Amino acid sequence: MFSGKSCLQRQKNAASGFTLIEVLVAMCIFAIAVLGLAIGATSVMRANQTGLYTTIATNLAQDRLEELKSRTTANINTTGSPENNLSVSGVPVTFNRSWTVTSNCNSVTGLTCIAVTVTWTDYISHTLTISSAVKQ
Repeated sequence: MFSGKSCLQRQKNAASGFTLIEVLVAMCIFAIAVLGLAIGATSVMRANQTGLYTTIATNLAQDRLEELKSRTTANINTTGSPENNLSVSGVPVTFNRSWTVTSNCNSVTGLTCIAVTVTWTDYISHTLTISSAVKQ
């Protein structure tokens, strides 16, 4: 038989709150979540920085490529001595730029290929090459 009085007494005598094990498990779950967020934030910051450097390198390569394309074929240096330590204000990384010019590009007579390569190192080494073909 069910007695309402014994049920009320059992609730009064029961301890309320969290046990030490429950608190430790909750703290571990919270610590793992915070650590995951910190790693994610670091990855996003690194990706943004790499994107910035790639954009700068692309602009440096495009600048040299356009300057070489504006010259006549006879006035284009066939190999560019590397331009080392190109710096951009506010950026702690230095860039190196070089280029090559090839006549009869891809075995096509009258076609000159220009390839500009920019390298830089932040946490790893990067290389970016932009190329174009010009009619002689």
